[in-house]
Amino acid sequence: MMSKLTYFVALICICTTVHARRLTAEQSALDLEQRFAAVAKDNTVILTQTSCGYLEFAVNWITHAEALGITNWLTIAEDELALNYLNTRYPGHAVPASAFTSAQREMGKGSDVFEWGTAAFSKIACARPAYLQVALDAGYKVLWSDMDTAWLKNFFELAPHDRDVVLVDDSEEENEQISDNTCTGLMYFSPTDKAKAVLRDWHQVCVEGGSNNQPAWNKVFNMERRNSMDYHVMTKELYPHGYLLETRGFFANDKTAEWQPAWVHANFRVGHEAKQQFLTDRFAWRSGSVEDYPSCEAPQEKFVATEYPWQTEERLAAEAALRAMGVVTASMGGNLAAEVDQQPQAIALTIDIAETKAPSPDIMLAEASPADASAKPSA
Repeated sequence: MMSKLTYFVALICICTTVHARRLTAEQSALDLEQRFAAVAKDNTVILTQTSCGYLEFAVNWITHAEALGITNWLTIAEDELALNYLNTRYPGHAVPASAFTSAQREMGKGSDVFEWGTAAFSKIACARPAYLQVALDAGYKVLWSDMDTAWLKNFFELAPHDRDVVLVDDSEEENEQISDNTCTGLMYFSPTDKAKAVLRDWHQVCVEGGSNNQPAWNKVFNMERRNSMDYHVMTKELYPHGYLLETRGFFANDKTAEWQPAWVHANFRVGHEAKQQFLTDRFAWRSGSVEDYPSCEAPQEKFVATEYPWQTEERLAAEAALRAMGVVTASMGGNLAAEVDQQPQAIALTIDIAETKAPSPDIMLAEASPADASAKPSA
């Protein structure tokens, strides 16, 4: 049987891991609050989202924003490569997706680029209301912008600031205020009870329905409006969708044109190349050459992500510690059960192993590496 020394070493390692991960989660929340405070302007922050595979779009968006004097933005990086790149190029403006959750969630592979309509895209897109909720709960107004857009005018100089939510329209409806298809690519929330409630409902409907976030949003929003939600939808003259831009014709370098919208949005088309070409054709692409960006095939660290991280991480930590000691060499199966009480010190290990080896001098707690991925901004 396992020696008492080995047992207690494993127990100490598990307790330490639990405590460290709890501290990491608490530190992430503190760091995020500090990031909000550092970039906020007029108590407002902008959130965007990218992955390694869409860093060109991130840089294009940032370049246009900076040209307008906009600095109160944070980009949520869905993988390590994107996070490292953005932190180097734009210090203080990149945060890992894990910072928005109380428990660690895995960061994806930078090479995984998900297109609109895929299951992986839906999974990441459904996290959007949760990201926005964090900013509202911290007391900030928050604007979400997709990164397949190029801002040509400052939204904050054009939009009302006294509404629960300000949106843009993806419909063909002439009166945007009655549109039933508002766009989740640009959303501006105030920290009101109604705004927080609609975000919670949106997240629930998106996750439970397994749909892309825009249909889920409109299902909830169209219902909430009947309950007197204070909202405004920007005109399509200022914020046209991609199809309207294409049919009416617009080029960002033509300053003499009668029509001067506030942005170019490459929606109503699918895929990296199609979106980039759309922006390029309209002289709204300022992202440099592909050689300026990291290879998204490079290996990177991944973090534990589970729906119930408390119980599951205990099992992973226990198994990892015992494997490192040479106690367990095969799948645990029913040989080890880690029962976790509400206190990290109360861990009971039930071990049924015929042979044990001497504990290794160096106990390495291996990280789990479930496969998931990053995402680009919403279509």
